[in-house]
Amino acid sequence: MRHSRVLAGGLFAVLIGAFALSPGSADPVDPAESAPQASRSEVRWDAGLAGTAPCPEGTTRASSRLTERFNTGIPQNQFNNGFYRAQGGLHGVSARSDVDGNDPTDWMFTDWATAPVGAQTMLAFATKGNAASTLARANVNSVQKQVPMGSSWRGLVYDITAATDDEDGRLGPWFEHKRASGKSQTWWLENIQIYTCSKNNTTRYSGSDRYATSAAISGLLKADVDVAYLASGTSFPDALTGAALAATTDSPVLLVKKTGIPGSVQAELTRLNPDRIVVLGGKSAVNDAVLKSAERFARSGEVTRLSGADRYQTSAAIAALYPDGLDRVYIATGRDYPDALAGGALAGRLDVPVLYTSPDGIPAVVAEQLERINPGKIVVLGGTSAVPEDQIGQLRGYTRSGTVDRIAGSDRYATSALIARGFPTGLPRVFVATGQDFPDALSGAAVAGSQGVPVLLTRYAELPSTVRNQISKADANAGVVIGGQGSVSPLVRDQLGAVVHN
Repeated sequence: MRHSRVLAGGLFAVLIGAFALSPGSADPVDPAESAPQASRSEVRWDAGLAGTAPCPEGTTRASSRLTERFNTGIPQNQFNNGFYRAQGGLHGVSARSDVDGNDPTDWMFTDWATAPVGAQTMLAFATKGNAASTLARANVNSVQKQVPMGSSWRGLVYDITAATDDEDGRLGPWFEHKRASGKSQTWWLENIQIYTCSKNNTTRYSGSDRYATSAAISGLLKADVDVAYLASGTSFPDALTGAALAATTDSPVLLVKKTGIPGSVQAELTRLNPDRIVVLGGKSAVNDAVLKSAERFARSGEVTRLSGADRYQTSAAIAALYPDGLDRVYIATGRDYPDALAGGALAGRLDVPVLYTSPDGIPAVVAEQLERINPGKIVVLGGTSAVPEDQIGQLRGYTRSGTVDRIAGSDRYATSALIARGFPTGLPRVFVATGQDFPDALSGAAVAGSQGVPVLLTRYAELPSTVRNQISKADANAGVVIGGQGSVSPLVRDQLGAVVHN
């Protein structure tokens, strides 16, 4: 049954009389009191508030129906009661309402918007206020929601799909501000948006912490694996070089604590039912108690440790498991994680190792493995601040062709996009993980490598343009986000959905 509170024949005609009242007169009639309560979509929008608002998880913006930033004043000002254009805010200007004993209620309307009846439609805006007890409401036709107040700017997103059924898709947004008893309050509004969303072909794999996330992403692999790898969840080097090795046998890398195996990882090990388990890294990263605990999860009872005295020796110990005469070997700095993280999936796809080097020089144990493998060429991951140019000549001496290539972008995100060029187009999926921390993507690199797809890095609230362009060129059928909303925001998943097939 369609609602008729908002009249399509004229701008809120039922409210004109009420809004003709001047401040200080009797309170206007409250047209929202009989309206049904709207449901709020739990969409996290806590960054990039001056930009595009996100769609709910698993959907992507289909069309923008209204954007109001108050650049030219208050819209529909003839029906406005108390809101005014104020300097400051996210864009330099916002709509502001001040209510007190002399002016207890303010109202503001934006322009009309339209949306297809039944299409998933969202209302989003940035807001702040100076009192938690302020009564502030956002309304679209028969849909309304009380707006929580806070002293800092925050983004709110509401599902207003029900409003599209009121007037055949015609939408009338309006905002209501009332004084709480005995108090004066101020309310700011900015970047009001109405937009539609449609389903996208993305999935998020995450858990309550880094250990549960590693278990969640491991769930993409089949059970009864030959080997499962365990690595420290608090230090990146061992797991990253191990990711390429794990990918060669379609094996997982699961994260553990120094002194124990978290319950989520235990459950995943039970599902995987590996024949044997290999712990990556020394006792300072994962102690012997973990090896003992892991025995009951291995069909054969075999649990071994693969490690060296430091991260460079561990990477060399892992590389020692590869045959000589490989087509290539990847080199990355052992001081930071982004380059090796993105490169691990590519190395895993090609069944070749990633070895660490130091800005101070190529460690002797790494040089020994390079000499033994004698690869056709060496590919350096990262710029000169990661792997100095003066090491290139030395690296050439370890190759059969004398060729050393460097893959480096302007930042870690651009570098991950360049690394992804090493994969073919028409991919079944691409993986995206935060470039600002390492745990979520550690396990993802192994799974991505086993599936022959890349891991690209993203900022928290923005999929960088270099990454977005590369995903589009990859012609991927789906996107996989690794990590929770605290590491990769819903807005990034929204943006990812826009560049993969739907």
